[in-house]
Parts: sequence; C-alpha cells; structure tokens
Amino acid sequence: MISNNKATILALILFVILLWAGNFISIAYIVKEMDVFTALTLRLAFVSLLLSPFLKSLPSFRDFSFLLLAAIAIVPGHFGLLFLSILSTSSVGGVSVLIQLAIPFSIIFAWIIFKDKPSPLRIMGLTISFFGIVFLLYDPSLLDSRDSFIMAIASALCLGIYFNIVKKIKNVKSISVIAWTSLLGVPMMYIIMLFNNNTFSSVLEIKDSLTIWAFFYTVIASSIIGHGIWAYLVKTQDISFISPFLLLVPIFAVILSSFILGEEITFRFMIVSSVIIFGIFLVFISKNSQSNLKD
Repeated sequence: MISNNKATILALILFVILLWAGNFISIAYIVKEMDVFTALTLRLAFVSLLLSPFLKSLPSFRDFSFLLLAAIAIVPGHFGLLFLSILSTSSVGGVSVLIQLAIPFSIIFAWIIFKDKPSPLRIMGLTISFFGIVFLLYDPSLLDSRDSFIMAIASALCLGIYFNIVKKIKNVKSISVIAWTSLLGVPMMYIIMLFNNNTFSSVLEIKDSLTIWAFFYTVIASSIIGHGIWAYLVKTQDISFISPFLLLVPIFAVILSSFILGEEITFRFMIVSSVIIFGIFLVFISKNSQSNLKD
C-alpha cells in the first residue's frame, strides 16, 4: 500500500508530470514516420500484451460498463484527438498548453458528480495558475493552427471525463484499469485506423531508431507507468487537489522541447511559469474537508 502523506503523493504527481511531458516529445517523433492511428493501435496492443496478467479477473458488470466508457473517453477521445492535434501543428508546446483545459473540465465534473467542492484557497491557486496558462496561450509562437486548437480542446474535454469515470470504478486495481481500457480500445482504434486509410506498412518504413524508442516510451513510461499511477491517484485523492498539478505539464514539455526539439524558451514563458507554479503551491498547501490526504 502506497503511503498517503503529502510528500509521497507530491512525488508521485511530479513523476507522472515528467513522464507525460516527455510523452509530447515522443509523439512528435512518432507522427513523423508512422501513421497516427496505426501508432495508437499498436500502442494499445502492446500495453494490453504487457499487462495481460492483470486481465485474469473479470470485473463486475457495473465496473465493466465504466471501463468501457473510460476506454471510449481515453482512446478515440483523448489519445486520438491528441495525436491528430500534434500532427496538425508545428508547436508541441502549444498543444501541451491547451490540453490543460482538462483540469477545469475534470474539476467541474467532480464537483457535480462527487460533490468534491474545492476549498477557497484551492480555487484561488487554480485560478492563478489557469490565468497563467491563458497568458501562455496568447503567445503567438505556441499555436499556429485552428484545427489543432479545436482538436486539443476536445482532447482535453475527453480527458476530464475519463478522470471522473475512473473514480467510479470501485473494484478494479489501478493497473488493471489501464490493462482493460487498452484492451477495449484496440478494436476501437483499429476501426478508426482503417477508416482513415492508415496501415501497418508505415511501421516497415521507419528509418530513424528514435521513432522506435519514442514508441516504446509512450507504451511503457506514459501509458503503463504514468496512467497507472495517475489512475491510483484519481481513485484515492480528491480530483480538485491532484488535477491542478497537471498545469505543470506544459512547463516541463516546453523545457524538454527546447532541449530536444530546439523550440525557444522566452523570458515571458519563464515569468508566466513562475505564476503557474505559485498557484500550484497554493493548491498544495490547501485543505479540503473531504480530502483523503494526511500531513
């Protein structure tokens, strides 16, 4: 059983954020040489295969229904739209910023469904951080496509829905949630792959070994480790507490994009990042009457 104190939870959150920030870089490499939906179909298939031991116990009808809904939200919804969004723009950092709209979406849904009402300090921290994200978005260098803009927002909405569906799954372990949603997502993504005339032949045309490494990063680091830990956090912590930390993902993603992809880090970005981090700090020190966290 993982310790439930704030230091441990914070360490888990930051670890997932780092993994997911790296995932934006990996996707940027993958879509250069692989068909988008082919890559997603193979990703889900590999995750299902690696996690097959966690598929032995059949969930109840109730939990299976939520698993199916979660698969629809995360696979064609979040993953599919995210890959297409990155493919439609030259700015990985811009997409990573827009995906953070999943945070207010998830908190609003949690407020309505689970009565997970944030404390005033938590709302203040989220508001400060979110305004930082808005200012970051207005940087013209971060996004260059309306289609990418729309797809990224839709992807964020699906991710917010997914977080709340996972919290409804009561008797399935976190890693098993990833295994089941991946398995259920394979046929969904395969149909979409065929509909978009994507084929497995694009895999045979890969020339850069970094594409292969990037693919396995998305499978192991992002899908299995990252989503596995986050599913645990969603099931055990208040969504209004953990979700705002995802606002740190674009900061990490832009920094990694600078080092790996050569994207520019501006002075404005550093100032706005400081504002976002301050807002996250307020969220971290806040208290909720329904919080499961213990000091």
